[in-house]
Amino acid sequence: MRALALLVLLGVLALVPVSGVEWAGYLSRVLVLLFIYIVLAQSYDLVGGHMGYVNLGHVTFFGVGGYALGILWNAGVPFLGALALATASSVAFAGVISYPFFRLRGAYFSLATFGLVQLMQYSVLNFKELTQGSYGLKVPAGERLLPMYYLTLGLVVAVVWSSRAIARSRLGLAMRSIREDEEVAADFGVPVLRTKAIALMISASFPGLLGGLFTWYILYINPEMLFGIEIALTPVAMAMLGGSGVLAGPIIGAIILRVAEETLGTMLLYLHTAMYGLVILAVGLFMPGGVVRLGPVARWLERRSPLAGAR
Repeated sequence: MRALALLVLLGVLALVPVSGVEWAGYLSRVLVLLFIYIVLAQSYDLVGGHMGYVNLGHVTFFGVGGYALGILWNAGVPFLGALALATASSVAFAGVISYPFFRLRGAYFSLATFGLVQLMQYSVLNFKELTQGSYGLKVPAGERLLPMYYLTLGLVVAVVWSSRAIARSRLGLAMRSIREDEEVAADFGVPVLRTKAIALMISASFPGLLGGLFTWYILYINPEMLFGIEIALTPVAMAMLGGSGVLAGPIIGAIILRVAEETLGTMLLYLHTAMYGLVILAVGLFMPGGVVRLGPVARWLERRSPLAGAR
């Protein structure tokens, strides 16, 4: 029954861009942004939820993928090849930083990864020959709403399925044991550093691919768009609000904050960063388990939702 409900939902979403109704184009654009948020939040939670490492630099993988796609495509690399290389660049970047960063724990890890966002932003500004610095990077124009809609919807399905599969695998068990107690996990034979590196690289693959698609779709990127504080806090706030560590949590958090953004519109134009920071603070103080762990919501999800099931 849950699987059938999920298939019906996907079928309805697939029909939105081709429905022919007057507002289909607007709704498609809104949903594309929602799908992007869900992919970022859900892929963040692969490390944040499974292992308990709050990675405030998760968006760097999105930015690396976006800039790599733009640079390679403008240099003459075919689009699909550039997209594959952009994704691989994000995964390789995650592998490189995993060893020094995972030597840190708790708040020190979070602060270091947040500093990485700023470092990447300054790096993009300074390597003007490749990135065009503050002027931004352009790619060939084109109307790409329809393919972007289906590609991002497919990415949502892929990241949710991957998260569920990892949760039920030996890798997921190792990640959760690290979350509970790293020393005990190591004593029982869990290869702690390797497990964390693999988890980070899997987590980086989705935003890396998404970043390349985002550049292809949006046509123009700059350092603030891909490495700004607002986009850096977005996946963390959404995962924490919905419920980090529960499959449906990042999805629910993304929907809530996306609806809030769309509803309040221009009122929040210059307050997005403050809003995300306040969400993280409020959830930590008053609702540490997120929305999905509130009694009524948890019971409803357990009975009815196709995404039910804590990791």
